[in-house]
Amino acid sequence: MRPSGGVVGFPRLNVPASFDAAAFYKVLLEDCGTYVGPGHWFEMPRTFFRIGFGWPTVAELQAGLESISSALKPYR
Repeated sequence: MRPSGGVVGFPRLNVPASFDAAAFYKVLLEDCGTYVGPGHWFEMPRTFFRIGFGWPTVAELQAGLESISSALKPYR
């Protein structure tokens, strides 16, 4: 039987004070096509985000993680 839910992680971004969370999430979604749940949706700081990893294929998960890394490059 296929599960009705998935597995999630809630990582915290280790970013400088100049981090623009709104711009990061916009780039992630609009430019990369990767959707995560920003921390403020869960009453946490915007440097946290929720990512589901229980239901996508390995290729989809890998592409999403690569997109997150790409969107973070300006903050390194």
